[in-house]
Amino acid sequence: MTVHAHKLLNQLRLQPMTKSELNQWAIAEFGEGVEFRTCSREGFDFEAMVQFFIDRQKVIFDGEVMRINEVNVCSH
Repeated sequence: MTVHAHKLLNQLRLQPMTKSELNQWAIAEFGEGVEFRTCSREGFDFEAMVQFFIDRQKVIFDGEVMRINEVNVCSH
């Protein structure tokens, strides 16, 4: 199963959470070992997807809690 990264970002928009909480949510929602993709790349595991978000400043941290950085998230 391949899931678009926006599913994770949309969840963070609804409910900011820690990386661990988001990982638990993703497992419950999509199952173990799910692969993520973006608009232009694919083949991300959960850890790589979160690092992509951090590197591209799509998420910001409030302590341990991740929130989306609206200005860097495309709207489609």
